[in-house]
Order: sequence, then structure tokens, then C-alpha cells
Amino acid sequence: MITRSLKGSLALAAILLGTAYGLSLLADFNWVGPDMPDRVTQVMIGLILVLFGNATGKRPSDADPARDGKPGMMAARRFFGLALVVGGLIHAIAWLVAPLDMANTLSTAAVIIALVAGLGRVAYAVLAQRETPDPE
Repeated sequence: MITRSLKGSLALAAILLGTAYGLSLLADFNWVGPDMPDRVTQVMIGLILVLFGNATGKRPSDADPARDGKPGMMAARRFFGLALVVGGLIHAIAWLVAPLDMANTLSTAAVIIALVAGLGRVAYAVLAQRETPDPE
């Protein structure tokens, strides 16, 4: 399981920035194509979405900030994680195979749809939880 830590986040950011900067230098010297820095950086961003989505869906119930661990909210969290994984995979694949203009549009749409679907599922779980009385 992935744990959130400042060191890990800084290392991930350093890898992403270093790769983007290194590839832009290589593109300036014509050692790689002019679109390669954009493509590799966007693929990495898509894979980071997959990584965080996977961790979100597998988060244990005792790590819940509300400390309730209700099944509806856990299912919503798993769905949100799955939506991020699928959106991130589509984002990465679009930047690998599609032309630049199409990749930009397709990847943006995939991530937006994933976020809207995930947030919609969480909103549904919150509303269903409020309408269901607690058994006492």
C-alpha cells in the first residue's frame, strides 16, 4: 500500500520535473522529437493518476477521516479510485498513441469524466447515508 509522505511526494515531483527538463534539453539539441517532452511528461502524469487512484481504492476503513467506515462510503471510495485508474490509463494511452491535438482533448475529457463520475458516486453515497437512519 502506498502511504502519503512528504519525502515520497517530493521525490515523485523531482522525477517528473527532472524528466521534463531533461527531455526538453534533448529536444533543443534535436536528439529527440519536438513532441517527446510533452508526451513523456503527460504519460507520467497519467501513470501518477493511476498510482493515486489505486491507492485511494485500497485505503483501509480505519484510515477514514470521518472514522465511520460505512459500507456505502467505502464502496464510493473504491469506485472513485477505479474511476481515477481508468481515467489515468486513458490519459496515458492517449498521449502514447494519438496525435497531439487529439491526445490533449481525449486525455482532458477522460480525466474530467472520471472526476465527475467519482464525485457523483461520492455525492450519491453521502445523500444515501443521510437518508438512512442509524440502527440503534
